[in-house]
Amino acid sequence: MSIYKRVAGNLIIQTVGATDTVTFEGLTANTATVIINGDLTVSGNASLTGNISGDKIFNGTTSIEIPSSGSNALISVNGTSNVFVVSSTGANITGTANVTSTLEVGANITGANLNTAGNVWIARDASAGQPTIRFTDTDIEVADGQTFGSLEWFTSDDSGTGARVTAAIRAVAAGTLGNANIQILTSSGGAAATTKVTIDNIGNVGVANAAPLHKVAVTGTIYGSQTLTIVGNVTGGNLLTAGSSTATGNVQGGNISTVGLVTVTGNVTGGNLISLGSVTAGAAGITATGNVRGGNLVSDAAIVATGNIDGSNLFTQGIVTATGNVQAGNLVTANTVFATNAVISGSSSGTGIGVENIVWQSTDATVSSATMANVGVLTFTALENQAYKFIAYMSVVPVGSTTTAFSVLFDNGSCDYTVETQATSASAWAVATSTTSNTTGTTQSMTGTTERAVRISGTFAHTGNTDVSIRAQTSAADLTVNTNAYITYTRIG
Repeated sequence: MSIYKRVAGNLIIQTVGATDTVTFEGLTANTATVIINGDLTVSGNASLTGNISGDKIFNGTTSIEIPSSGSNALISVNGTSNVFVVSSTGANITGTANVTSTLEVGANITGANLNTAGNVWIARDASAGQPTIRFTDTDIEVADGQTFGSLEWFTSDDSGTGARVTAAIRAVAAGTLGNANIQILTSSGGAAATTKVTIDNIGNVGVANAAPLHKVAVTGTIYGSQTLTIVGNVTGGNLLTAGSSTATGNVQGGNISTVGLVTVTGNVTGGNLISLGSVTAGAAGITATGNVRGGNLVSDAAIVATGNIDGSNLFTQGIVTATGNVQAGNLVTANTVFATNAVISGSSSGTGIGVENIVWQSTDATVSSATMANVGVLTFTALENQAYKFIAYMSVVPVGSTTTAFSVLFDNGSCDYTVETQATSASAWAVATSTTSNTTGTTQSMTGTTERAVRISGTFAHTGNTDVSIRAQTSAADLTVNTNAYITYTRIG
């Protein structure tokens, strides 16, 4: 039987019934091979249970093609070639791939843009190392300031200035050597996003500072609600904290304000220095071009202000200088106080010339010795190579008639002093002078038990540190030195 059936025109195989089929079948069911040399056009549907071996399936300008045996599978759409190409190494898509469910990728996605209305999840596989998002710049020459890559957040809100990038993180070339700065951008007031934070290529961080020269550079105000501890220096505009400020270096600012403590081993320098707690500085002292105000002001050197100095307690080893007022509960200084007005509500002391110091007897003191003994706490220390003047005042009451004597005790040095006493509350002053320690060579007879006064004044100088003490003795009855007795001493040279 001939294997060819030829016709001069069309060959139509037509079934009678609409549901009848045309079957090509070999000796074994479903094993027939149909070979077509040329094109096969099907205007309806073709159902196959076997394989199709051919170069191309097409409809108009859209086709699925396998050009040669073992080659890539190509899909062309509406005349555009190779829209989807599948090879043994992967699949390439020209255009947009829309995935309405989940897109799972076990390797890399390379190409143009990846747009998703959902989430992007990157899973870590221990065998694959760390998950990485990489921006690769293919330029072999880098221009200073060019952007290597960005992560952007885009808002479609049109109520303000319109849809825009509202925040971003980007890497920008720093120079031409491939180094990069990291910039964090945000949109403020509906405007375009601008850089708010910069991390440069050497690790400096700038807040509102595009070119930070220090590890942290802030243009504006820094606020801390707790403790701020600095090992080095604090230098800047305003330092405002609700906690404590501690530095082993210097603190320098336009204004320094805290409701906690300011503790510095170096300098404290500012426009206004205001603290509800203590202010403590080291050898360089406290300097302000405005006011200095604190709970306790403690300085190993000077305290200087062009305004007022105001503290509960003020302690310094240097000069206190203010063009305004100096106000303190207690003022202790080893040097001079310069001020328009000095108001001290407690004690004041200092070693400068003209600084009056007061020692106050806060309780009654009893003299019961028949030989000279110190009277309460009425003693001061005269420093070496300095000269002092002193005045002591005592209100005394003898328990009964007795003979008393008063003197000044000093182990070394030169002292000229005068003792003035009253035998009774109404008697005239008896006056005795002496240059000898512990005696005037005179005594006073006191009768009655009424209050009377004793005054001792003099000058003292010595080349070494010396204690200067007010002394008294009584022969028969105790002598009470009333509360509020005192001695004042002032350096005069």
